[in-house]
This record gives sequence, structure tokens and C-alpha cells, in this order.
Amino acid sequence: MGLLSALSWPEGGGALFSGLPEGVSAGFTTLALVPDDLDADAGARRFAGLLGEPCAPVARLKQVHGAVVVEPGIVPPREVVVAGAGDALVTTERGLVLAIATADCVPVVLVDAEAGALAVVHAGWRGTAARIVDAALDALVVRGARIDRIQALFGPSISGAVYEVGPEVLAALDGTLPAAAVAPGRGDRSWLDVAACNEAALRARGVGADRIFRPRLCTFLEKGRFSSFRRDGANAGRIYTGAVLRERPTAPAALS
Repeated sequence: MGLLSALSWPEGGGALFSGLPEGVSAGFTTLALVPDDLDADAGARRFAGLLGEPCAPVARLKQVHGAVVVEPGIVPPREVVVAGAGDALVTTERGLVLAIATADCVPVVLVDAEAGALAVVHAGWRGTAARIVDAALDALVVRGARIDRIQALFGPSISGAVYEVGPEVLAALDGTLPAAAVAPGRGDRSWLDVAACNEAALRARGVGADRIFRPRLCTFLEKGRFSSFRRDGANAGRIYTGAVLRERPTAPAALS
């Protein structure tokens, strides 16, 4: 089955990925829904509401720019918990919202709806160099997912047109850089498209192009819509990107 190619934008703010399999809801927040001055738990709770699960348990992370994948334990209804230190969350639990916080880094939702396996990934350039997407794919496969069924959805991130980095970043990313992800910058610096690096990593693992959706939404350039640390520094808030495997409907009781 091919993948979606559109977003829907609810009136209250945020965006939802359209065309996902039944039982999966995924999206990301905007400043209209989660302003820069809102605290992390409140932002994650608003994100759950965007997914249509306002009372669901929510798991988020202490993000550390590495390649650790965390599987949350039991999260009580209505609570938001920090499930651990890492840069990807994975679950097969239905009704549990997984949320990643970003403000220029690349957020990715990975889901095999048939297997009922979900991961969300925070991929800055350090996590990309550490191959966090590969680690998340491995975690999904262990839980019954198949690479040829996995769908990958990218949230907003800083674009290569405005993300200038030094040679030490390119050196760290050696081996993960598709040619299209890098352009010459000023002096020894370069313009880097981190989302393109992660898309290339997915393709290299066998995730088909028709199962990857990467809208070109730049956090830095879209000032009225998204938070951006590179643009606003310490004043920047966070964008919440993630998904939930919805609870299966309960079968009606048999008539006696």
C-alpha cells in the first residue's frame, strides 16, 4: 500500500498526517497550539489532544542527541511521563501517545500498522551521525515490524537552505551524507539538510520512497508557525511530533 501525500491543518493549530492506516494517528504541533512559553508536559498534553486522545497517557524523553531507543513502561491514563534518556521511543502498546520535542532537529514517525509497532525519533545531526533511525528500525523489527511495511513520516525541521555547519559536522556524518544533502557555504562551512540524511538512511535500509513522506516545512523560515532554536535561541519553545496506535474497538457482547 502506498503512503499518504498530504497534511490536514485543524483550526486550533497543529497538523495531522492524512491517509494513514486505520488505527494510527500522527501529527505535529504549531505555535498556534503550543506557544513557545508553554511548559513541556502541557505541550505534550495538547499534542495528545491534537491526535484525538486528550486523556491518553503520553510518553516523552530526556533527549540526549544519541542513538538510544527507549520503550516506556506502563503509563497511567492522563499522565505525561519522561520515559528515560534517549532519542527514540518505541511501543506496541495501544492508546499510548509517543511524543518527540524539537526546535530545528528532525522528527520522524515510523510505523508498521499491521504489526502494531510504532517508533518516534529525534534526529539532530549528532543523532543522525549515531544512526538513531537505524536503531529505531531495529527496535521495530524486534517487535514484529517488517521493513517493507514501515511508513516514515517527517515533521518540520530546519532546511538545508539555512542550516550552516562547520567541517567537524560533516566529518561526524561521514558515510551518512547523500550528495543532495550538502551544499558549499561560506569559507569552510556548508549548508546541511539533516532531514535528507535521515531519508537516505531509511532508503538504504529498504524503506521504499512511496512509504516516506517528507514535507518541506522549515522551522527557521516559518517564523509564525514553528519554534526554531537557531532563529530564537533560548526563547524558542518546542514542536511536538509523534503518534498513537489507537485502541481496537471492543466487540459487542453476544446476545443471550
